[in-house]
Amino acid sequence: MKGTITRCAKELVESQFGPEQWQAILEDAQVDEETRYRLAYPTTDIDDSMATEILRSTGTVLGLTPEQVADAFGEHWCCVYAPKIYSSIIAKFNSAKEMILGMDRIHVQMTATIRNARPPRFDYQWKDERTLIVTYKSFRGMVDIYRGLVLGVGKLFNEPLRARKLDNTQVEIVFG
Repeated sequence: MKGTITRCAKELVESQFGPEQWQAILEDAQVDEETRYRLAYPTTDIDDSMATEILRSTGTVLGLTPEQVADAFGEHWCCVYAPKIYSSIIAKFNSAKEMILGMDRIHVQMTATIRNARPPRFDYQWKDERTLIVTYKSFRGMVDIYRGLVLGVGKLFNEPLRARKLDNTQVEIVFG
Protein backbone atom coordinates (compact mmCIF):
# COMPACT_ATOMS: atom_id res chain seq x y z
CA MET A 1 0.00 0.00 0.00
CA LYS A 2 1.19 3.51 -0.64
CA GLY A 3 2.04 5.86 2.20
CA THR A 4 -0.63 8.33 1.12
CA ILE A 5 -3.19 6.27 3.05
CA THR A 6 -1.27 6.39 6.33
CA ARG A 7 -0.31 10.01 5.73
CA CYS A 8 -3.99 10.90 5.48
CA ALA A 9 -4.72 8.90 8.65
CA LYS A 10 -1.94 10.78 10.46
CA GLU A 11 -3.29 14.14 9.32
CA LEU A 12 -6.82 13.18 10.39
CA VAL A 13 -5.79 12.00 13.85
CA GLU A 14 -3.43 14.89 14.55
CA SER A 15 -5.92 17.54 13.41
CA GLN A 16 -8.92 16.12 15.28
CA PHE A 17 -7.39 14.35 18.28
CA GLY A 18 -3.85 15.72 18.63
CA PRO A 19 -0.32 14.54 17.79
CA GLU A 20 -0.02 12.61 21.04
CA GLN A 21 -2.89 10.37 19.94
CA TRP A 22 -1.12 9.63 16.66
CA GLN A 23 1.96 8.60 18.62
CA ALA A 24 -0.20 6.37 20.83
CA ILE A 25 -1.66 4.74 17.70
CA LEU A 26 1.82 4.05 16.33
CA GLU A 27 2.83 2.55 19.68
CA ASP A 28 -0.29 0.36 19.79
CA ALA A 29 0.35 -0.78 16.21
CA GLN A 30 4.01 -1.48 17.10
CA VAL A 31 5.34 0.67 14.25
CA ASP A 32 9.14 0.75 14.27
CA GLU A 33 11.16 3.96 13.80
CA GLU A 34 12.11 3.26 10.17
CA THR A 35 8.49 2.70 9.20
CA ARG A 36 7.41 5.83 11.10
CA TYR A 37 9.79 7.85 8.97
CA ARG A 38 8.49 6.28 5.73
CA LEU A 39 4.86 6.99 6.67
CA ALA A 40 5.44 10.66 5.82
CA TYR A 41 5.93 10.03 2.11
CA PRO A 42 2.83 9.44 -0.04
CA THR A 43 4.46 7.21 -2.67
CA THR A 44 6.45 5.11 -0.21
CA ASP A 45 5.51 1.45 -0.05
CA ILE A 46 3.97 0.58 3.31
CA ASP A 47 3.37 -3.05 4.18
CA ASP A 48 -0.35 -3.74 3.82
CA SER A 49 -0.56 -5.44 7.19
CA MET A 50 1.10 -2.43 8.85
CA ALA A 51 -1.34 0.03 7.28
CA THR A 52 -4.26 -2.18 8.31
CA GLU A 53 -2.87 -2.43 11.84
CA ILE A 54 -2.56 1.36 12.04
CA LEU A 55 -6.22 1.73 11.05
CA ARG A 56 -7.21 -0.93 13.61
CA SER A 57 -5.14 0.78 16.31
CA THR A 58 -6.80 4.08 15.44
CA GLY A 59 -10.09 2.61 16.58
CA THR A 60 -8.57 1.02 19.67
CA VAL A 61 -6.74 4.14 20.87
CA LEU A 62 -9.55 6.58 20.05
CA GLY A 63 -12.38 4.32 21.20
CA LEU A 64 -14.01 4.19 17.77
CA THR A 65 -15.65 1.29 15.96
CA PRO A 66 -14.11 0.15 12.65
CA GLU A 67 -17.10 1.75 10.89
CA GLN A 68 -16.48 5.08 12.66
CA VAL A 69 -12.80 4.96 11.68
CA ALA A 70 -13.75 4.22 8.05
CA ASP A 71 -16.29 7.05 7.99
CA ALA A 72 -13.89 9.57 9.54
CA PHE A 73 -11.11 8.51 7.16
CA GLY A 74 -13.43 8.74 4.15
CA GLU A 75 -14.65 12.20 5.05
CA HIS A 76 -11.15 13.49 5.79
CA TRP A 77 -9.73 11.99 2.59
CA CYS A 78 -12.47 13.42 0.39
CA CYS A 79 -13.08 16.80 2.03
CA VAL A 80 -9.63 17.77 3.36
CA TYR A 81 -6.73 15.60 2.17
CA ALA A 82 -7.55 14.86 -1.48
CA PRO A 83 -8.56 18.44 -2.39
CA LYS A 84 -5.05 19.60 -1.42
CA ILE A 85 -3.28 16.92 -3.46
CA TYR A 86 -5.69 15.87 -6.20
CA SER A 87 -7.64 19.09 -6.88
CA SER A 88 -7.10 18.85 -10.64
CA ILE A 89 -8.68 15.39 -10.66
CA ILE A 90 -11.59 16.38 -8.43
CA ALA A 91 -12.29 19.36 -10.71
CA LYS A 92 -13.08 16.95 -13.56
CA PHE A 93 -16.24 15.78 -11.79
CA ASN A 94 -19.52 17.65 -11.39
CA SER A 95 -21.26 15.33 -8.96
CA ALA A 96 -20.74 12.55 -6.46
CA LYS A 97 -22.20 10.06 -8.93
CA GLU A 98 -19.72 11.09 -11.65
CA MET A 99 -16.79 10.81 -9.28
CA ILE A 100 -17.79 7.41 -7.91
CA LEU A 101 -18.34 6.07 -11.43
CA GLY A 102 -14.98 7.52 -12.53
CA MET A 103 -12.85 6.09 -9.72
CA ASP A 104 -11.85 2.87 -11.46
CA ARG A 105 -10.56 4.77 -14.48
CA ILE A 106 -8.85 7.40 -12.32
CA HIS A 107 -7.09 4.76 -10.20
CA VAL A 108 -5.74 3.08 -13.33
CA GLN A 109 -4.56 6.35 -14.89
CA MET A 110 -3.02 7.78 -11.73
CA THR A 111 -1.08 4.69 -10.72
CA ALA A 112 0.15 3.67 -14.17
CA THR A 113 3.58 5.18 -13.51
CA ILE A 114 3.83 4.51 -9.76
CA ARG A 115 5.99 1.51 -9.00
CA ASN A 116 4.27 -1.27 -7.03
CA ALA A 117 0.91 0.51 -7.06
CA ARG A 118 -1.99 -1.92 -6.72
CA PRO A 119 -5.10 0.19 -6.30
CA PRO A 120 -8.52 -1.35 -5.88
CA ARG A 121 -10.65 -1.83 -8.97
CA PHE A 122 -14.40 -1.37 -9.22
CA ASP A 123 -17.25 -2.87 -11.22
CA TYR A 124 -20.56 -1.05 -11.39
CA GLN A 125 -24.06 -2.42 -11.78
CA TRP A 126 -27.20 -0.31 -11.65
CA LYS A 127 -29.99 -1.85 -9.61
CA ASP A 128 -32.39 0.97 -10.54
CA GLU A 129 -32.05 4.62 -11.56
CA ARG A 130 -30.87 5.70 -8.08
CA THR A 131 -29.19 2.55 -6.74
CA LEU A 132 -25.70 1.47 -7.75
CA ILE A 133 -24.03 -1.76 -6.65
CA VAL A 134 -20.25 -1.38 -6.64
CA THR A 135 -18.06 -4.45 -6.52
CA TYR A 136 -14.80 -3.61 -4.77
CA LYS A 137 -11.95 -5.75 -6.08
CA SER A 138 -8.81 -5.77 -3.97
CA PHE A 139 -6.81 -8.36 -2.09
CA ARG A 140 -6.66 -5.88 0.81
CA GLY A 141 -10.30 -6.34 1.78
CA MET A 142 -10.82 -2.70 2.76
CA VAL A 143 -14.43 -2.46 1.64
CA ASP A 144 -15.33 -0.63 4.87
CA ILE A 145 -12.87 2.13 3.99
CA TYR A 146 -14.35 2.26 0.47
CA ARG A 147 -17.84 2.70 1.96
CA GLY A 148 -16.49 5.54 4.11
CA LEU A 149 -14.92 7.14 1.05
CA VAL A 150 -18.23 6.96 -0.81
CA LEU A 151 -19.90 8.83 2.06
CA GLY A 152 -17.04 11.34 1.93
CA VAL A 153 -17.61 11.93 -1.78
CA GLY A 154 -21.24 12.74 -1.01
CA LYS A 155 -20.10 15.31 1.56
CA LEU A 156 -17.50 16.74 -0.82
CA PHE A 157 -20.22 17.47 -3.39
CA ASN A 158 -22.80 18.32 -0.70
CA GLU A 159 -25.11 15.67 -2.13
CA PRO A 160 -27.27 13.26 -0.17
CA LEU A 161 -26.38 9.62 -0.65
CA ARG A 162 -26.41 6.45 1.38
CA ALA A 163 -23.84 3.69 1.26
CA ARG A 164 -24.34 0.25 2.75
CA LYS A 165 -21.89 -2.63 2.79
CA LEU A 166 -23.62 -5.70 1.36
CA ASP A 167 -20.75 -8.11 1.90
CA ASN A 168 -16.94 -8.12 1.83
CA THR A 169 -16.86 -7.07 -1.82
CA GLN A 170 -20.00 -5.03 -2.51
CA VAL A 171 -21.40 -1.68 -1.50
CA GLU A 172 -24.87 -0.43 -2.35
CA ILE A 173 -25.05 3.31 -3.03
CA VAL A 174 -28.36 5.15 -3.17
CA PHE A 175 -28.14 8.62 -4.73
CA GLY A 176 -30.56 11.41 -3.83
